[in-house]
Amino acid sequence: MELVRRTGYDEDHATFRDSVRRFVAAEVTPDLDRWRAAGRFDRGLFANAGEQGFLGTSVPEELGGAGVDDPRFPVVLVEELARSGAAGLALVVARQLGVVLPMLAALAEWSDDVAAALTALAAGESVGCVVVLSSGSTSARAVPGAAVADLFVVVDADGAVVVLPRESVGVDVTCSLLGGSDAAVADVTVAPHLLDTTSPVEPAGLAARSLDLWSAVVGLAAAQAAFELTGDYVQERAVFGKPLSSFENTRFRLAENGAELVAAHQLLDSAVAALADGDLADALAAATRIVVERVHDQVVDQGMQLHGGYGYMREYPISHAFGDARFVRATAAAVSEPRRVLADALGL
Repeated sequence: MELVRRTGYDEDHATFRDSVRRFVAAEVTPDLDRWRAAGRFDRGLFANAGEQGFLGTSVPEELGGAGVDDPRFPVVLVEELARSGAAGLALVVARQLGVVLPMLAALAEWSDDVAAALTALAAGESVGCVVVLSSGSTSARAVPGAAVADLFVVVDADGAVVVLPRESVGVDVTCSLLGGSDAAVADVTVAPHLLDTTSPVEPAGLAARSLDLWSAVVGLAAAQAAFELTGDYVQERAVFGKPLSSFENTRFRLAENGAELVAAHQLLDSAVAALADGDLADALAAATRIVVERVHDQVVDQGMQLHGGYGYMREYPISHAFGDARFVRATAAAVSEPRRVLADALGL
């Protein structure tokens, strides 16, 4: 149930969402359990999504995309993936569409190779991921999508950006996660001499801002899905001969979650609108991520409590939603610190 109409979305977005939902129902939902067991999604999914035109909406037409400068279309795709329970896959797609593509677009005019990479990404012929290195380090742990990626956009601690093919980086698929198990994560190592090449532009600020925003997109859609799972469960589950949803405590706790989700959606929509207008501030992206992470945690925690002992059983989707919330938060924490950004913006 939507209490407030999403702002900025029109009939074109609704039509696009319907197409994405059909795609997800046919190409994602039937295979999700298998991907979780394998620790990665099928690469063929990207080719199928590219054929449908889902991956290149923002890529210029001359490079094989739709040339539509509206981030709400990628938001719709990411939201529907996350709401299907594929939060790990959603995060990989979010980073490719929301971080990798804009950063490559900023570099494309200086390199024919980068332009060709954009075409391949839009077609789903390759998968891209972003790697953020901390100060003094040449490696990053548990990078979403790295296990299957062909292209790595590496941002070092000084803000230099290097675009590297898979054969130029070390990829170690040794990660075992409780959440985001479909995300194809891997540890990535970059040889120090490859980081000496700086890009003609410095989109490091773009990387942190975009990572914060797109983490929020995934987190909020996953939170909404967990909320709906819990709502369905409490209406079906009987206690003392009455639906669990009929008890005041249950109703009020979920009402509080619903209110938090409404507020978070309004904040996220305002941030996406700012991105569409080209004036998304670092502080707004950071604030959005902070709020969404808290709401996400609250919703899945409440869902687990209302499921009781069943919530810890992997047969129940809420258990995966609980783990995915931790995964989304942990992967975001590994690449940026929104509290520092917001504290600086507040003059603290």
